[in-house]
Amino acid sequence: MAKRDVIAVAVEKAGLRGVRFVLRGRDGWARADGGFWPFEQPEETEAGAEGDASAEAIAEEESPTVRAASAARSALGSRQIVLSLPLSRLLVRVMRLPVEIKDELESAVALQMDKLSPFPGEEMAVGCEVMSETEQDLLVFAAALPEAVFGEIGVALEAAKLRVVRTDATILGWLRSWYGPLQLSRPGRRVILTDVDDGWDLLVLDHGVPVLARGLGVQPDESALIREITLSLLNAELDSGAGDIKEVLVVSAKAPDASLTDKLDSVTGVKAQHVVPPDADGGVSGVALRTGERAALDVTPQAWRDALKESRIRRKVLTGVGIAAALWAVFMAVLFAGPAVYRQMTARVREKSRAHSKAYRQVADTRERVNLILSYTDRSRSPLEILRLTSAYLPQGITLIGFNYKREDGVRISGEADQAMLVYDFKDVLTADTLFETVALTGPSISRGKHKFDVDAKFKTGEAQ
Repeated sequence: MAKRDVIAVAVEKAGLRGVRFVLRGRDGWARADGGFWPFEQPEETEAGAEGDASAEAIAEEESPTVRAASAARSALGSRQIVLSLPLSRLLVRVMRLPVEIKDELESAVALQMDKLSPFPGEEMAVGCEVMSETEQDLLVFAAALPEAVFGEIGVALEAAKLRVVRTDATILGWLRSWYGPLQLSRPGRRVILTDVDDGWDLLVLDHGVPVLARGLGVQPDESALIREITLSLLNAELDSGAGDIKEVLVVSAKAPDASLTDKLDSVTGVKAQHVVPPDADGGVSGVALRTGERAALDVTPQAWRDALKESRIRRKVLTGVGIAAALWAVFMAVLFAGPAVYRQMTARVREKSRAHSKAYRQVADTRERVNLILSYTDRSRSPLEILRLTSAYLPQGITLIGFNYKREDGVRISGEADQAMLVYDFKDVLTADTLFETVALTGPSISRGKHKFDVDAKFKTGEAQ
């Protein structure tokens, strides 16, 4: 896919919806093409015996999903796409994590999603994206899906010769397209109940940032839907704290029944407003824009990523083989069989390499998770442990007035003493502790009858933390 060209295809209940966006200089990303390709069977037409037999053969070979994918490829004019999936096909959770694990975010999210997964023992494709960041916390949108669930759409895309370069959540595309028209970035908490494709989805936003995303699906009745909404709002309060709801939006093509909005009003305490989606292609268009803006979420299965990498390598290899074959053909026609033999050998080597690669990834993944768990469970250098140690070493007559902790570096301790000798004794005790590599003392300097000092104690390096 060209850097100035993004093609996104969304999987919907009734078919595939796709758009092509191009980058037009200062004007930014603009839609160039798009369409919807249903899964329904093509209409039968009268034809001769030969035509009927051919149509039956094609129908046997191609499923509705394959036909829709092939039509999308022909219309959009590219073999590399960004795929987006509805919440009904994804396991989604908005997590609040400490900012200290930012460098190990993917491993931490994968570990958490494994615990939440209702598919124990299955290999999961996991992706995440930081929605907001403070000095203490990261708010992370995480999505996961068992690779086995990708089976049907994966077979169809493979048959249509489409390669997935990234897999996104369609709900984030909808949010991207709604932020401006619905003014979702305003302060306060907002509840969005949507019915744009495969059942109901619920979003809770705090100052424009999603703190809860849940696919409610098709509910048997209004009471069941309201019960799920109530439970979801309680869960949002538990995870993100209580907050007054400023606005409730019901986004759907058809206005909801008055009985449903009345029940929703009683649950939220706010009059619900019905909004028609500004654009039927808003979800997939938002995914295309997110891709142009380099969104981080990607739940593409590892097997698909390997297939994309192999296809790129294969194109380069086949190009070289074609040139070599053309040159050799001038001298010796016998060598025309060479590329076929080479492809067979390459396929065998690729199969062996894929088997070894999968085993290596499993071992590496297990090792990373074990190391992550060990780092979480080791509290020998935690802030509370260091503060306890410092307090235990602090002589009578010294008052602690400052404690600056850095996990990977050490601790800076500030205080004041009645006598300078107490400061030196405190520094000597810290120096003798095997936890610290160096202990540097600044001061003591007398001020207003007190001996003020600073101690910089650096942790030993090369030890497990």
